Amino acid sequence: MKILLDGYIDSNLGDDLMLALAARGLTDNELYTTSEKLNIENVRFTGKRRGYDYCLKVIGSGFLLHNNRGIPYRLREMSEERRSAKKLAVIGCSLSAFTGKAAEMVIRRQLSDYDFITVRDNFSYDYIKKNVPRANCEKYPDMAFSLPDEWIPDIKSEGMLGISVHNSVSPYMLAAAADGYIEKTGRGAILMCFNTGAENDSLAAENVLKAVRNKDNVEIVRYTTIQNMLCNMKRCGVIMGIRLHSIVLAARMGIPFVPVSYSEKTTRVLEDINYTGTVYGADCRGILKSLLLPPPFTLDTAIINSAKKHIIRFNEHINKGR
Repeated sequence: MKILLDGYIDSNLGDDLMLALAARGLTDNELYTTSEKLNIENVRFTGKRRGYDYCLKVIGSGFLLHNNRGIPYRLREMSEERRSAKKLAVIGCSLSAFTGKAAEMVIRRQLSDYDFITVRDNFSYDYIKKNVPRANCEKYPDMAFSLPDEWIPDIKSEGMLGISVHNSVSPYMLAAAADGYIEKTGRGAILMCFNTGAENDSLAAENVLKAVRNKDNVEIVRYTTIQNMLCNMKRCGVIMGIRLHSIVLAARMGIPFVPVSYSEKTTRVLEDINYTGTVYGADCRGILKSLLLPPPFTLDTAIINSAKKHIIRFNEHINKGR
């Protein structure tokens, strides 16, 4: 089967990882992408935008409309999707509160185009079941929880503090956390930029570095490849997780983490995995205590296995028609 892989393709580790996991699970098919930015084994780059059996959108927060100015772009995207393939599907997605009725109606219309949908939280599942009742929708944990064992680097921890920087948190707050950790433990800190595309985290990391006292003990790691970022995460004794997938990957790789939630999507994922530790907001005063003694957490194997079902169930869905 010829499948066009689509999604948020702009140097974002979380989205690239989900696409890589999808490609890994769909090797019995011909996989294509129209983006030169997506460099994944078994996925061929093509300029051809028509003639596929399926257009599969693999995306997390892919249905955001911040204001009505985004509606014409979304309508063009929907038209392009419909013309690209005989059938459409989206897996791994989540919904957020809508900015207005017009935006909500557009997203509902887009969701109704898909022959198969998987979501990663109860809010999204309940919304679709209620408002797009004909949708073939299923719910499983975030796809990144299904990170294969062989993709987890065999690297010994250096006890570093990893901070997945994001501009939702003041650089002075992050600098204070880094300095406190360095001075209390004698270990260093890594400022991890999970997004190096349009939402580039590099500026946020550079602003943190400017504010840090212990500059010689702090390094910036920018996302280049999935494996490189996983290797740097494994160097850490604790992750201060602001980007959602820094939390998901830390949990999957058994690295202690302290979550900072700037979005409902983070809170929902933490609820779904039964995380009971403190969840800090953007004003993360007092977080140093948790970073020095992070709460114990073990990811349930059932979560890992269930997260694999986004791909398993899509495979089963397309194979019905063969």
